[in-house]
Parts: sequence; structure tokens; C-alpha cells
Amino acid sequence: MQHSLGKTLNIRIGLVILCVNIVISIIFFAFSVRLAENDFNNNIELQTKHLSDAFTQQLWLFDLNATQKLSVLALDASDIMGLRLLDHNKKIIIDEGSFQGKSVVHISNELRYGGQTLVGFIEIAFVNIEWIKQKNVIFFTVLCMVGTTLVTTFLFITFLLGRHLVQPLKNLQQDMVSLADGKFRQSNLRGQKREIQNIIDVFNKMASALAQREKDQLKTEQKLRESQERYISLFNGSKDSIFTTTKEGVFVDINPAMLTLLGYTEKEVEKIIASEIYESRDDRVSFLKTLESEGSVDDYKVNLLTKDGKIKNCLLSASLWKGAAGELLGYQGIVRDITEQKRLEGQVYQAQKMEAIGTLAGGIAHDFNNILSIILGYTDLAREDAPPDSKFASDLDKVLEAGKRAKDLVQQILAFSRQAEIERIPIQLQSLIKEALKMLRSSIPTTIEIRENIDSKSGVVLADPTQINQILMNLCTNANHAMEESGGILTIALNSIHVDKSDRLLSLNIEPGEYVLLTVADTGSGIGPDVLDKIFDPYFTTKEVGKGTGLGLAIIHGIIVDYGGAITVESEVGKGTTFRVYFPVVEQEELTIIKGVGKIPMGNERILFVDDEELLIEMGQDMLERLGYSVTVRSNSLDALATFQNDPAAFDVIITDQTMPGMTGADLARRMLQIRPDIPIILCTGYSNLIDEKTAKSLGVKEFTLKPLTKGTIAKLLRKVLDEL
Repeated sequence: MQHSLGKTLNIRIGLVILCVNIVISIIFFAFSVRLAENDFNNNIELQTKHLSDAFTQQLWLFDLNATQKLSVLALDASDIMGLRLLDHNKKIIIDEGSFQGKSVVHISNELRYGGQTLVGFIEIAFVNIEWIKQKNVIFFTVLCMVGTTLVTTFLFITFLLGRHLVQPLKNLQQDMVSLADGKFRQSNLRGQKREIQNIIDVFNKMASALAQREKDQLKTEQKLRESQERYISLFNGSKDSIFTTTKEGVFVDINPAMLTLLGYTEKEVEKIIASEIYESRDDRVSFLKTLESEGSVDDYKVNLLTKDGKIKNCLLSASLWKGAAGELLGYQGIVRDITEQKRLEGQVYQAQKMEAIGTLAGGIAHDFNNILSIILGYTDLAREDAPPDSKFASDLDKVLEAGKRAKDLVQQILAFSRQAEIERIPIQLQSLIKEALKMLRSSIPTTIEIRENIDSKSGVVLADPTQINQILMNLCTNANHAMEESGGILTIALNSIHVDKSDRLLSLNIEPGEYVLLTVADTGSGIGPDVLDKIFDPYFTTKEVGKGTGLGLAIIHGIIVDYGGAITVESEVGKGTTFRVYFPVVEQEELTIIKGVGKIPMGNERILFVDDEELLIEMGQDMLERLGYSVTVRSNSLDALATFQNDPAAFDVIITDQTMPGMTGADLARRMLQIRPDIPIILCTGYSNLIDEKTAKSLGVKEFTLKPLTKGTIAKLLRKVLDEL
């Protein structure tokens, strides 16, 4: 390759020298030819003048012999080929020789004697024979000169190039081969001719620059790899879903989080377009319209569909994907699944609603219980006066039953909002359930068959009997509504189960251990999947107006969770519904529930009855006097305190309301006890968030009770506090 380089340089330089010599030779040849032509033209001009003068003289003298001889003499000249002589009338006198041929110069001239008188015309044909010979000599001379110069110059340049150009270039070529192989080292050539040294210096600068560029490129590539690795790690590890699509909605990139969100595999995603994952395609159209008009979108609320058809509530943030020329290629963005967040927000919202319910319940409980006290009290009094077994007595019994249901409803609401004390006792559920089913049978149509499967050996649970009855009645009532049109079978079962650490029931947030399982199943219309997840939400109901408030299952759920248990539901449209309630078993002896029976106790003691409700005062006085007591009533706590201060020994017991203007019942009790510490006081309230039984008894109050109070209840309380004295 090095030899080829020297040879190539020699040939190229030789060609350059040859071209230069050819140009010089051509110039030389042209100059020589031009010089010879000038000499020839001067010669023929001179000869033409001499011949013209000679022939003019002869024609003026009309000496034809002399003219003839002169023409022969002229034609003897080597450079004259032809001669033609004409008189003044252009009549030919002499026409000798030839006027045709190469390199012939034809000269015509007028013959005027004395320069004035026209005596004839002369035409002469000249040929430059010597020039043809001279031209060949010039050409040969030029050729020899070019050849000699070329050979001499070639040999000389070959020597110079070999020493000062070819060898350094060969060495430099080797260095360039190393450079091409990626060895960016500088050349060690030094001390060359200036031009070659300049090339070497430029080469060294280039090698140094390439070496530095390679280092920079390696650093850049390393940073790029690290950046790509970080991007891939971030892209694949992000909990948020990241995507890139074309304008047509074809997915270009999609990270694992989004695959998980949508439930697709990578291959399945390649076969779908973005519009297919929107719950509503109008949402995508609206989203793209906003995105393209604003350039980017943040936290755009949209519902996406998973592969199995579930709806995911998402926040979509995206921007336009553009090419180098600014053309729109597609869209890229991040999807954040807020389904769980919305569910939790819903729970918070429901908790807030429950808090509002509690606030509302507390606000109305006092007044409502006062009203119920009046209704139940007067109804109870009217029932005493009614003829036994009469229609009037039966109607009053129904009023009393409705009033008690209203009382229980208020207690349920207060319990649901955690504003009422619930007394749990260790009990077995078998007897409670059997008794409840006896009452239930009378209210359920005969088209519904009731089947029982009660295990008499189920364990003891810690529960409130009223709440257990409430749970069973609510579930059975719902079952009744599901089967009331077509009839069916209602199955109530009670048995014991054990939940171990591997049981799937642990997902219900219950502890491993022994449980009593209450199952209520029906063969009714069933519950659809779109409703099933909402049935425990407060105020959610599918019943017609007047058939339910939507609080029943929510209250049951709250009670069961508060017990440390769980409730599940399984349902299929057209095939019925099954509720399973899990009560944790406790290692305690069952507490026997004793029902109050017998006559209402009477008395003759003196009572100071205090309440700010006029109707309650009238009703209370009438009720207490019928029990045999001597009653003094006051509608104002300050008046009651003044009455007591005037004669503390005039009363055997005080019955006072809690919520009254001026002074609360608790403050009144405290003042009275300061005056007479042994006075028994019964504190009553429709509802108060300021005092409970424990606080009341710490003040010295003997009994604390909630309204509404029936005649039997107040009679027993009076005997309890009075008989203890």
C-alpha cells in the first residue's frame, strides 16, 4: 500500500509536469508559427510590390515581349505558383502557373502608372514551401524538448518525493491506519519539510482531538446508559401507570403498573387501542380535545375499564408527543388509580354522615323522648282506665307497641352513632333466636316456609339481647321482602365454627378462634352485583318508599364489627341471598335474663317532680299519684331549688329532668345534696352528651335513667331508691 501511494504520487506529479510542458510547447509552437507567418507575409508583400511596379512599367510601354519574359522570371521563384496579368479592361494578358493547393496565398493588386492611371491588374499565388519544412523542424524540436524536460523533471521529482514526501507520507499513513483502528496516538515524525510537518502537526491535533472526543463520547455513552437504566427502572418500578400512544391510540410504551391496572398482558395490549379502555369513548374525545388545545392536562378525572370489565377511577396527566420538526406523533402521560382513594373518601364521607346523624340524633333525642314519654305515659294511663278485653284497650295496646318501637328506633340511632351505652352480657343465642322466630312467624305470610337448624351446643357470646333481636329481625324482614311476591323458604341456622390462621375468613379482619355462626338464607329475588357492594352503606336501599330507611344493614354491620365479629353476604339474582354473621365466643358463664313480671309496686312517699315540659309535669303527676305517692311539681329548676331550700325535710325523693333552662338537673342535684346529703335523687334525660350514669352517680345521684319512662319503670325505680334507705 505504501509503494502504491508513492507510485500514485509520481504518476500524478508526472502528469502535472507533462501538462505544464505541453502547454509551454504549444505556446512555443504557436509563437514560432506566428513568427514564420509574419516573415512570409512580409516577403510576399515585398515581392508583390516589386512585381506590380515592373509589370506596370511594361504595360504602360505596351512591351509585351518584356512582359512575357518578366512573367517567366517571376514564376521561376520557388514561392510563386501562379501569375495572372490583365489589362485595364480586365482582358487576360498572361495566365501562368496554378492558383489551387494547400497553403496557397492568393494576392490581387491594381496596376496604376504613376499611382494614378490604371493600366491593369495582377494576381499572384504564393506558397510558403520553406515554412512547411520549418514547421516540421519546430514540431520535432518541441517534442524533444517536452520529452527531455519530462524525463529529467520526473527523475528529479521522484528523488525529492521519495526523500521528502513519499517516505514521510508512508510513515504518516501507518499512523493514520492506527488512527482508523481506534488508536488515537500522535505521530512521532519530526524534522520534516515545513509543508509535511504542517500536515503531521494537523494530524497530531486531529488525533488528540479524536482521543479527547472518544473520552467524552465514552463518558456521554456511560451517562446515557445510566440515564436509560434509571429511566427503565423508574418506568418499570413506578406505581403509577405510564404510557405512550400514537395519534390513533396504538400503545407504543406501557409500563408494568399499567398492565396490572388494566389486567392485560403485553401481547394483549398490542391488539387494543386506547379508546377501548375508556368507560365512555366520549371521555377520550373530550380529553384529547382539551389536551391538544392546551398542550398538557393534569389530573383529568376519567373512568377506565379493565380487561374483566371492572371500572377504575383514575387521574390522567398527559402531554403531546412531538417529533423533531414539531409534528404531532401521539400522546404520553401518567395514570393514577384513585379507586381505593375514592372508596376511602366515601368511607370518610359516610363517617361524616354518621357523625352528622349522631349530632342530629343527639339534638332531637331529648325532645323526641319527651314527646314519647307523654305519648306512652298518657296511653298507659288510658289503658288502665279502658275496659279489659275491649276494642279500646286493644287499640291502646297498639299505640303502646308503636311507642316502644319508636323508643327502640331512637336507641338504635344513638347506638349506631355511638352515643348510647350498650350493655353486653354473656348469653347463648339459641333461646333468643327461637323466641324471636315465634314472633316472626305471625308477621310473615304463610307462602314463606321457615326452616330452623339451631345447634343447642353453640357457645356463649358477649352481646346485647336487644341488638341480637334487632339483627335477626332485620335480616328476616329483608328476606320476607325478597320473597313476598312469589313465596319461598327462609332458613335460619345457628352453629359453632373454628377459624384458624389459614382460613380465608381472616380477610374479614377477624381473629382466629371459636365463633358462633348465624345464617339467614332466603330463596327470593337476590341482589345484583352492582348493588351487593353497597348494601351496608347507610341510607342505601332498593326498597320502595315506606318499606325501609336504608339504615338496617348499616346498623347491623356496625353492631357486628363492634362485637369483633363479621358479616358476609352471598347472592345471585333470581336464586336468593345468604347472610352469615360471625359472633366471637367468650369464655364466660351465661347470664340468665330475668323478665320483669308481677304487679307494679306502689308507695305513699312524698315526691318533688321537676321538668320544664308542661305536659310531662301533668302526666307525671297523674301517674305518680295513681301509684299512691304525694307529688309536688315544678316546671323550673330554680323554683324547685327554692322549694327544696324552704323545707328540705318535706320530700322523700326527687325526680328531675337533666336538660332545663337556668340550671341543669345535675347542677340542681348537686345543690340539693349540699343542703341534704341523704335525699335520694332520680335523674332523667331524653338525651345528654354532658352526663352519663357514671358521672351522675359520682355526684351522689341514686339512679340515672333515659326517657321515655313507663309507669312500671318509674314505679320500680322509686321502690329501689326508697327501699334502700
